[in-house]
Amino acid sequence: LLLAACIYYPIRFGALRAVIVALALAVWIGIFALLRKQNAARQVFTVLSAGAVLLFLLPGKNGDAHALRERYVSTLHSLVNTPYVWGGETRRGLDCSSLLRYALWQANWNEGVRTGNPKLLREAAALWWNDASARELGETYRRRLEIVGEAESLNRANYQLLQPGDIAVTSPDGVHCLAYAGDKTWIEADPSALVGDKVVAIKVPTQNAWFTRRVKLLRWKQLM
Repeated sequence: LLLAACIYYPIRFGALRAVIVALALAVWIGIFALLRKQNAARQVFTVLSAGAVLLFLLPGKNGDAHALRERYVSTLHSLVNTPYVWGGETRRGLDCSSLLRYALWQANWNEGVRTGNPKLLREAAALWWNDASARELGETYRRRLEIVGEAESLNRANYQLLQPGDIAVTSPDGVHCLAYAGDKTWIEADPSALVGDKVVAIKVPTQNAWFTRRVKLLRWKQLM
């Protein structure tokens, strides 16, 4: 019940992530203990557990950038209308930076499971574990991003330079970030009553204040 409550709670931080991992391990041990008198079931559970651990730990390869980008953008679209929650990192609530991270770790996880690629599963785990503010994303977030340019505003950006999945971070303050979904459309978790405090998709040109700010443009290295 405590594990379910922690997962249900939309806000994430370091200590809570550690608690979730510890509780998940405790649940696994509990299931193993409950099966101690059921040899067949215990053996099946052991084999499945060992298979899952091996899948996570075995060497892998870089994922297909095109497939990851499509999965990333599709996930971003699926998150539209999710409530804005500062510090939120689940479908029950997201803020501007966690929206971008959540979509990428989901893309890595789903592609990793689909292709049986341990490297993508490990990257998904790393993205889930390592938080990042909009400013940290603008500073390339542990070298996962590459700067591709700057723009006076998103209304006036060079859209021939951009690819779906690229991100923009307000410059130089780094207080907000957005994800490019293609067709001059941006997806953002907007903490504004004007859009309803939620994840929205906005097409340029627009009078939205974030689209009139100077921005730094970056690209996920995985999607290159």
